[in-house]
Amino acid sequence: MSHSERAGSDHLPLRGLRVLVPRAAGRADALAARLEALGATPVLRPTIAYAPPEDPAPLAEAMNRLEAGMYEWLLLTSVTAVEVVARALGERAPLLAHRLSLKIGAVGPATAAACRELLGAEPAAVPERFLGAELVAALGDPAGRRVLLPNADIARPELEQRLRAAGALVDRVVAYRTVPAPGGEELADWLRAGAIDVLLFTSGSTARYFTLQVGAEGTEAARRCLVACIGPSTAETCRELGLPPTVVATVSTEEGLIEALVAHYAEGKV
Repeated sequence: MSHSERAGSDHLPLRGLRVLVPRAAGRADALAARLEALGATPVLRPTIAYAPPEDPAPLAEAMNRLEAGMYEWLLLTSVTAVEVVARALGERAPLLAHRLSLKIGAVGPATAAACRELLGAEPAAVPERFLGAELVAALGDPAGRRVLLPNADIARPELEQRLRAAGALVDRVVAYRTVPAPGGEELADWLRAGAIDVLLFTSGSTARYFTLQVGAEGTEAARRCLVACIGPSTAETCRELGLPPTVVATVSTEEGLIEALVAHYAEGKV
C-alpha cells in the first residue's frame, strides 16, 4: 500500500498494511491486537514450535540443584524458558520467591511478567535487550557466582561465554528445543503474490525457520517486503539469511518494535 493511500490516517498509522507475524502458536495474540488497533491486518503463521529436550535428565537434575539452593542466579531468557522451569518444578515453584539467596534475571518485560505469573517471583534484573554485555552487566559482579542458564537448544553461546569470562560458574542446560512448525505451505504463495507487506521478526529463530518454510523462491519474494526486527541480534540473523531489515527496534520489546514500525511509516517511508 502506498504512502499516499494511507495519508491522513494518523490515528491508524499502519492502515492497510498486511503484516506477517511468524511467532509460535499462542505467542502472537497480543502483538496481533496491537497491530489491528493501528489499522494493520496481522497475518499469523507460526514458523516455529517448541519441544522437550531429547534428553530430559540434565534439566531435571538442574531443577533439583535449583531447589536445593545451589545457585545464586537463575537467568531466564524467554517466556518459554519460564514456562519450562515452572512446569519442571511444579509445586516446588513457589519456593523460588522466598529464597533470599537466589536472584532471578529475566530478559525483557514479557519474561519478567511470566516470572511473576508462573513462578510468583519478582526478577532482580530485567535487561531489555538480549545482548551479552547488557545481561552480564545487569547481574552486577558475577565472579564466583553459580548461575543456572536454562534456554533453547539453538541459543547462541555468547551469553554463557561472557558470563564465564566474567568469572561466573555457569550451568547451561537445554530447557527446550526449537523445531519447525507444521504446515505453512501457502506462505510462499502469498509472498510471490505480493499479499504480504511487512515481515515482523521477534527472534532469530522465527526468521531462520521462516526461510526454511518458504524455501529459496519464497525467500527471494520476501525481499520485496519490509523487514522489521525486534533488536540487533534478530537483525543480524536476518542479514545472514539475505533479508536485510529496514526497521530495527531500539528498545527490544514488542511495544518497541511496533513503535519503530509506526515511526518508519510516519516519516513517509515505504
